[in-house]
Amino acid sequence: MSDSVNSTDQRGIWRKHSGHWGKVGAPLRPGPQDGALMMAAVNADLARSPAGRVLVLGVTPEIIQLPWPPSVQLQAFDHSAEMIASVWQPHPQVASSAQQASWQSLPLAAQSVCAAVGDGSLNALPELLSYEEVLRELARVLQPGALLCLRYFALPPVRESLLEVGAALAAGEVQSFHALKWRIAMAVCEGPTFSVALPVIRAAFEALFPDRDSLAVATGWPREVIDTIDAYQGVLTRYTFADLDTLQALCAPWFTLEAVACGDYELAGRCPTLSLRRRSTLATESA
Repeated sequence: MSDSVNSTDQRGIWRKHSGHWGKVGAPLRPGPQDGALMMAAVNADLARSPAGRVLVLGVTPEIIQLPWPPSVQLQAFDHSAEMIASVWQPHPQVASSAQQASWQSLPLAAQSVCAAVGDGSLNALPELLSYEEVLRELARVLQPGALLCLRYFALPPVRESLLEVGAALAAGEVQSFHALKWRIAMAVCEGPTFSVALPVIRAAFEALFPDRDSLAVATGWPREVIDTIDAYQGVLTRYTFADLDTLQALCAPWFTLEAVACGDYELAGRCPTLSLRRRSTLATESA
């Protein structure tokens, strides 16, 4: 993580999420379709490396508990000790471990990983410079030609305004609070930086829907789920939401975008599973 954003600041939201992770739903958390898309992407590679090491960015249970081949080794890394303590669940049939570490400096040898996976991992970074730092480190630890499979929360080709988000809800076009939260986040994402501070998301929600009880009645959403937005208050954490063209350009020095796959759940088009292939030769290796 660059000096412009303190890692302690970025961990603020995860200290809060660790206490109410069970109330967070799709599309913020991956569903069965996302898991199936991820396994379809990585299975061919894992068949060629049956006893390989799979790096997991974060401790997302829905990824850890996928039907991994029994011979692989899952190694999860998360910067939040609180998330590891409250969310980590080892796989019952596969060797698996979790360790606190920065994704910008992984405690792994070069070219020691046969595949890497993550869910919303890049979005949890505060700025695009952090993307470059993480992608460079992933390219270091991945074997040449290895697969990086990530679900990414992408800005749509045509940006949606806050007024359009409100109109969509009034028209019955928003089915879950978490989808609403992500649409608001993408609407207020700041210009070319693609970064947004979490209190800004909460403030935009409050401006659109000042009466939470009325929102709960109109939508049928439990107040306790709506109130999860309060985790965004009083933290310095930032999220990033880039469009796929921008993301592909950022990945290009180290990875080629091989495939984009989406489910058919609400907002799935903004939550694609990306297959990124580690370049066989990097500029730093050929120099």
